[in-house]
Amino acid sequence: MARVSMMVNPAIAITTGRACMERIHQELDAVIVSQPQASGFQDSPVLPRIWVGPARALYVGPGLDLSPHLNVATTIAVSLRQPFEWRTWAKPGGWSPWRAEVISVIPSQTLHHLKSRGPMAFLYLDPLTDRRHPLTGAELLRGCERLRLAGPRIGLDEAFAAFGLQPHRPRDARIARVVREIERRPDAFGRLQDAAALACLSPSRFRARFDAEIGLPFRRYRLWRRMAAVMRAVAAGGTLTEAAHAAGFSSSAHLSSTFKRMFGLAASDLLALGVTIDVSDDQVLPAVERLSHSGVDPARGLAMSPRGWAHGTR
Repeated sequence: MARVSMMVNPAIAITTGRACMERIHQELDAVIVSQPQASGFQDSPVLPRIWVGPARALYVGPGLDLSPHLNVATTIAVSLRQPFEWRTWAKPGGWSPWRAEVISVIPSQTLHHLKSRGPMAFLYLDPLTDRRHPLTGAELLRGCERLRLAGPRIGLDEAFAAFGLQPHRPRDARIARVVREIERRPDAFGRLQDAAALACLSPSRFRARFDAEIGLPFRRYRLWRRMAAVMRAVAAGGTLTEAAHAAGFSSSAHLSSTFKRMFGLAASDLLALGVTIDVSDDQVLPAVERLSHSGVDPARGLAMSPRGWAHGTR
Protein backbone atom coordinates (compact mmCIF):
# COMPACT_ATOMS: atom_id res chain seq x y z
CA MET A 1 0.00 0.00 0.00
CA ALA A 2 1.31 3.46 -0.87
CA ARG A 3 2.57 5.69 1.90
CA VAL A 4 0.41 8.70 2.72
CA SER A 5 2.02 11.95 3.80
CA MET A 6 1.44 15.67 3.80
CA MET A 7 4.20 18.24 3.35
CA VAL A 8 3.77 21.52 5.22
CA ASN A 9 5.71 24.59 4.14
CA PRO A 10 7.15 25.93 7.44
CA ALA A 11 7.09 29.56 6.31
CA ILE A 12 3.42 29.41 5.39
CA ALA A 13 2.53 27.45 8.52
CA ILE A 14 4.30 29.88 10.83
CA THR A 15 3.07 33.07 9.12
CA THR A 16 -0.58 32.17 8.62
CA GLY A 17 -1.10 29.69 11.45
CA ARG A 18 -0.01 31.93 14.29
CA ALA A 19 -2.01 34.92 13.02
CA CYS A 20 -5.36 33.12 13.29
CA MET A 21 -4.52 30.67 16.11
CA GLU A 22 -6.30 32.62 18.81
CA ARG A 23 -9.50 33.04 16.80
CA ILE A 24 -9.56 29.38 15.73
CA HIS A 25 -8.99 28.16 19.29
CA GLN A 26 -11.96 30.22 20.43
CA GLU A 27 -14.11 28.56 17.78
CA LEU A 28 -12.79 25.11 18.71
CA ASP A 29 -13.56 25.77 22.36
CA ALA A 30 -17.13 26.62 21.40
CA VAL A 31 -17.45 23.31 19.56
CA ILE A 32 -15.93 21.38 22.47
CA VAL A 33 -17.99 22.85 25.29
CA SER A 34 -21.23 22.51 23.32
CA GLN A 35 -20.95 18.71 23.45
CA PRO A 36 -22.37 16.62 26.35
CA GLN A 37 -19.88 15.73 29.07
CA ALA A 38 -18.25 12.30 28.92
CA SER A 39 -20.24 9.68 30.78
CA GLY A 40 -17.34 7.34 31.48
CA PHE A 41 -16.06 3.95 30.44
CA GLN A 42 -18.39 1.55 28.69
CA ASP A 43 -18.84 -2.07 29.79
CA SER A 44 -15.82 -4.22 28.97
CA PRO A 45 -13.75 -6.86 30.75
CA VAL A 46 -10.57 -4.94 29.93
CA LEU A 47 -9.47 -2.86 32.91
CA PRO A 48 -8.26 0.68 32.16
CA ARG A 49 -4.53 1.28 32.37
CA ILE A 50 -2.23 4.16 31.41
CA TRP A 51 1.51 3.98 30.91
CA VAL A 52 3.33 7.32 31.14
CA GLY A 53 6.88 7.47 29.85
CA PRO A 54 9.23 10.46 29.63
CA ALA A 55 7.93 11.34 26.17
CA ARG A 56 5.37 8.72 25.11
CA ALA A 57 2.15 7.45 26.62
CA LEU A 58 -0.18 4.48 26.17
CA TYR A 59 -3.78 3.79 27.16
CA VAL A 60 -5.26 0.28 27.05
CA GLY A 61 -8.74 -0.39 28.35
CA PRO A 62 -12.47 -0.07 27.78
CA GLY A 63 -13.81 2.23 25.13
CA LEU A 64 -14.14 5.81 26.33
CA ASP A 65 -17.22 7.95 25.82
CA LEU A 66 -15.18 11.02 24.96
CA SER A 67 -16.22 14.55 24.18
CA PRO A 68 -14.67 16.14 21.07
CA HIS A 69 -11.10 17.15 21.85
CA LEU A 70 -7.96 18.61 20.30
CA ASN A 71 -5.05 16.23 20.73
CA VAL A 72 -1.50 17.54 21.02
CA ALA A 73 0.48 14.39 20.24
CA THR A 74 -0.07 12.35 17.10
CA THR A 75 -2.13 9.36 18.27
CA ILE A 76 -2.61 5.84 16.94
CA ALA A 77 -6.12 4.68 17.86
CA VAL A 78 -6.48 0.88 17.83
CA SER A 79 -9.67 -1.15 18.24
CA LEU A 80 -8.90 -4.27 20.28
CA ARG A 81 -12.22 -5.87 19.29
CA GLN A 82 -14.93 -4.28 17.13
CA PRO A 83 -14.45 -1.18 14.95
CA PHE A 84 -14.77 2.28 16.46
CA GLU A 85 -16.33 5.35 14.89
CA TRP A 86 -14.75 8.76 14.60
CA ARG A 87 -15.06 12.06 12.79
CA THR A 88 -12.99 15.22 12.48
CA TRP A 89 -13.79 18.93 12.48
CA ALA A 90 -12.20 21.42 10.13
CA LYS A 91 -12.80 24.97 9.03
CA PRO A 92 -14.61 25.42 6.72
CA GLY A 93 -17.04 22.53 6.51
CA GLY A 94 -17.44 21.59 10.15
CA TRP A 95 -17.72 17.93 11.10
CA SER A 96 -16.86 15.20 8.62
CA PRO A 97 -19.16 12.16 8.29
CA TRP A 98 -18.72 9.40 10.86
CA ARG A 99 -16.50 6.57 9.64
CA ALA A 100 -15.87 3.12 11.12
CA GLU A 101 -12.30 1.83 11.37
CA VAL A 102 -10.22 -0.69 13.29
CA ILE A 103 -7.13 1.53 13.41
CA SER A 104 -6.37 5.12 12.54
CA VAL A 105 -3.64 7.71 12.93
CA ILE A 106 -4.93 10.98 14.36
CA PRO A 107 -2.53 13.83 13.50
CA SER A 108 -1.56 16.28 16.21
CA GLN A 109 -3.73 19.37 16.59
CA THR A 110 -6.81 17.60 15.18
CA LEU A 111 -10.23 18.31 16.67
CA HIS A 112 -11.98 14.93 16.59
CA HIS A 113 -14.78 12.92 18.17
CA LEU A 114 -14.34 9.17 18.74
CA LYS A 115 -16.85 6.56 19.95
CA SER A 116 -16.09 2.95 20.81
CA ARG A 117 -18.22 0.13 22.23
CA GLY A 118 -15.23 -2.14 22.87
CA PRO A 119 -11.73 -2.04 24.31
CA MET A 120 -9.24 0.36 22.76
CA ALA A 121 -5.56 1.21 22.76
CA PHE A 122 -4.27 4.75 22.22
CA LEU A 123 -0.56 5.25 21.51
CA TYR A 124 0.51 8.85 22.07
CA LEU A 125 3.64 9.49 20.03
CA ASP A 126 6.55 11.65 21.09
CA PRO A 127 6.45 14.77 18.87
CA LEU A 128 10.25 15.03 18.92
CA THR A 129 11.34 11.54 17.85
CA ASP A 130 8.25 9.69 16.56
CA ARG A 131 6.60 12.25 14.30
CA ARG A 132 8.63 11.33 11.23
CA HIS A 133 7.15 7.82 10.92
CA PRO A 134 4.82 7.72 7.84
CA LEU A 135 3.27 4.30 8.50
CA THR A 136 1.46 2.57 5.64
CA GLY A 137 -1.95 0.95 6.02
CA ALA A 138 -0.35 -2.50 5.90
CA GLU A 139 2.09 -1.57 8.68
CA LEU A 140 -0.78 -0.26 10.79
CA LEU A 141 -2.75 -3.49 10.36
CA ARG A 142 0.26 -5.64 11.27
CA GLY A 143 0.86 -3.53 14.37
CA CYS A 144 -2.81 -3.79 15.31
CA GLU A 145 -2.67 -7.59 15.10
CA ARG A 146 0.52 -7.78 17.20
CA LEU A 147 -1.07 -5.53 19.80
CA ARG A 148 -4.19 -7.68 19.97
CA LEU A 149 -2.17 -10.89 20.31
CA ALA A 150 -0.02 -9.44 23.11
CA GLY A 151 -3.07 -9.00 25.35
CA PRO A 152 -2.71 -7.62 28.88
CA ARG A 153 1.04 -8.34 28.92
CA ILE A 154 1.65 -5.37 26.66
CA GLY A 155 3.74 -2.49 27.98
CA LEU A 156 4.78 0.91 26.71
CA ASP A 157 7.88 -0.09 24.72
CA GLU A 158 6.26 -3.32 23.49
CA ALA A 159 3.24 -1.45 22.14
CA PHE A 160 5.38 0.98 20.17
CA ALA A 161 7.63 -1.83 18.95
CA ALA A 162 4.54 -3.62 17.60
CA PHE A 163 4.31 -0.83 15.04
CA GLY A 164 8.06 -0.65 14.46
CA LEU A 165 8.17 2.75 16.15
CA GLN A 166 11.76 3.15 17.26
CA PRO A 167 12.72 6.68 18.35
CA HIS A 168 14.69 8.70 15.85
CA ARG A 169 17.64 10.77 16.99
CA PRO A 170 16.77 14.47 17.47
CA ARG A 171 18.60 16.61 14.93
CA ASP A 172 18.87 19.99 16.65
CA ALA A 173 20.91 19.92 19.86
CA ARG A 174 19.56 23.30 20.96
CA ILE A 175 15.94 22.14 20.84
CA ALA A 176 16.91 18.81 22.44
CA ARG A 177 18.44 20.72 25.36
CA VAL A 178 15.18 22.58 25.96
CA VAL A 179 13.14 19.37 25.70
CA ARG A 180 15.37 17.73 28.30
CA GLU A 181 14.82 20.62 30.69
CA ILE A 182 11.06 20.56 30.16
CA GLU A 183 11.11 16.91 31.24
CA ARG A 184 13.10 17.77 34.34
CA ARG A 185 11.20 20.94 35.22
CA PRO A 186 7.67 20.81 33.78
CA ASP A 187 6.59 23.86 35.77
CA ALA A 188 9.37 26.00 34.29
CA PHE A 189 9.49 28.07 31.10
CA GLY A 190 6.34 30.07 31.68
CA ARG A 191 7.87 32.55 29.25
CA LEU A 192 9.09 31.54 25.81
CA GLN A 193 12.02 33.93 26.28
CA ASP A 194 13.43 31.70 29.03
CA ALA A 195 13.45 28.66 26.76
CA ALA A 196 14.97 30.69 23.93
CA ALA A 197 17.78 31.84 26.24
CA LEU A 198 18.57 28.22 27.16
CA ALA A 199 18.80 27.40 23.44
CA CYS A 200 21.00 30.49 22.85
CA LEU A 201 18.52 31.79 20.29
CA SER A 202 16.39 34.89 19.95
CA PRO A 203 12.70 34.33 20.81
CA SER A 204 11.60 34.60 17.18
CA ARG A 205 14.33 32.26 15.95
CA PHE A 206 13.67 29.78 18.75
CA ARG A 207 9.94 29.76 17.95
CA ALA A 208 10.65 28.96 14.31
CA ARG A 209 13.25 26.27 15.07
CA PHE A 210 11.05 24.63 17.68
CA ASP A 211 8.08 24.54 15.31
CA ALA A 212 10.26 22.99 12.61
CA GLU A 213 11.84 20.33 14.82
CA ILE A 214 8.85 19.36 16.95
CA GLY A 215 5.97 20.16 14.61
CA LEU A 216 4.14 21.94 17.42
CA PRO A 217 4.24 25.43 18.93
CA PHE A 218 6.42 25.57 22.04
CA ARG A 219 3.53 26.28 24.41
CA ARG A 220 1.48 23.35 23.10
CA TYR A 221 4.41 20.96 23.51
CA ARG A 222 5.10 22.23 27.01
CA LEU A 223 1.43 21.68 27.86
CA TRP A 224 1.66 18.08 26.64
CA ARG A 225 4.65 17.39 28.88
CA ARG A 226 2.94 19.05 31.86
CA MET A 227 0.10 16.55 31.49
CA ALA A 228 2.62 13.74 31.82
CA ALA A 229 3.90 15.38 35.00
CA VAL A 230 0.34 15.42 36.36
CA MET A 231 -0.06 11.68 35.72
CA ARG A 232 3.27 10.92 37.42
CA ALA A 233 2.31 12.97 40.47
CA VAL A 234 -1.06 11.20 40.77
CA ALA A 235 0.60 7.80 40.33
CA ALA A 236 2.89 8.70 43.23
CA GLY A 237 -0.13 9.30 45.47
CA GLY A 238 -0.69 13.02 45.04
CA THR A 239 -4.09 14.65 44.72
CA LEU A 240 -5.12 16.40 41.53
CA THR A 241 -4.67 19.75 43.25
CA GLU A 242 -1.12 18.84 44.27
CA ALA A 243 -0.39 17.46 40.80
CA ALA A 244 -1.78 20.60 39.16
CA HIS A 245 0.50 22.91 41.15
CA ALA A 246 3.53 20.67 40.63
CA ALA A 247 3.00 20.84 36.85
CA GLY A 248 2.53 24.61 36.82
CA PHE A 249 -1.26 24.89 36.59
CA SER A 250 -2.88 27.68 38.58
CA SER A 251 -5.55 25.40 40.08
CA SER A 252 -7.18 21.98 39.78
CA ALA A 253 -10.03 23.64 37.85
CA HIS A 254 -7.51 24.98 35.32
CA LEU A 255 -6.05 21.48 34.98
CA SER A 256 -9.50 19.91 34.61
CA SER A 257 -10.62 22.17 31.77
CA THR A 258 -7.27 21.83 29.96
CA PHE A 259 -7.25 18.05 30.37
CA LYS A 260 -10.75 17.75 28.92
CA ARG A 261 -9.88 19.86 25.89
CA MET A 262 -6.87 17.62 25.23
CA PHE A 263 -8.29 14.16 26.04
CA GLY A 264 -12.08 14.42 25.94
CA LEU A 265 -12.86 14.01 29.65
CA ALA A 266 -11.85 15.65 32.92
CA ALA A 267 -8.93 14.21 34.86
CA SER A 268 -11.16 13.68 37.89
CA ASP A 269 -13.63 11.65 35.78
CA LEU A 270 -10.80 9.46 34.53
CA LEU A 271 -9.49 8.74 38.02
CA ALA A 272 -12.99 8.11 39.38
CA LEU A 273 -13.35 5.29 36.88
CA GLY A 274 -10.50 3.34 38.47
CA VAL A 275 -7.71 3.74 35.95
CA THR A 276 -4.29 2.37 36.93
CA ILE A 277 -1.32 4.59 36.08
CA ASP A 278 2.11 3.08 35.48
CA VAL A 279 5.10 5.40 35.35
CA SER A 280 7.32 3.71 32.82
CA ASP A 281 10.76 4.49 31.45
CA ASP A 282 11.04 4.46 27.68
CA GLN A 283 13.97 4.97 25.33
CA VAL A 284 13.13 8.45 24.05
CA LEU A 285 14.62 10.72 26.71
CA PRO A 286 17.96 8.83 26.66
CA ALA A 287 18.15 9.62 22.95
CA VAL A 288 17.83 13.32 23.77
CA GLU A 289 20.47 12.97 26.47
CA ARG A 290 22.91 11.32 24.05
CA LEU A 291 22.50 14.12 21.53
CA SER A 292 23.06 16.80 24.15
CA HIS A 293 26.32 15.15 25.30
CA SER A 294 27.55 13.88 21.92
CA GLY A 295 29.70 16.86 21.08
CA VAL A 296 27.35 18.07 18.34
CA ASP A 297 27.76 21.78 17.78
CA PRO A 298 24.38 23.25 18.82
CA ALA A 299 24.84 26.16 16.43
CA ARG A 300 24.91 23.71 13.52
CA GLY A 301 21.97 21.54 14.57
CA LEU A 302 19.67 20.79 11.65
CA ALA A 303 15.90 20.84 11.83
CA MET A 304 13.52 18.59 9.92
CA SER A 305 10.80 20.15 7.79
CA PRO A 306 7.41 19.58 9.39
CA ARG A 307 5.50 16.59 8.07
CA GLY A 308 2.04 15.36 8.83
CA TRP A 309 0.50 11.96 8.20
CA ALA A 310 -2.88 10.49 8.73
CA HIS A 311 -4.92 7.61 7.47
CA GLY A 312 -7.12 4.89 8.79
CA THR A 313 -7.81 1.27 7.94
CA ARG A 314 -11.33 0.00 7.81
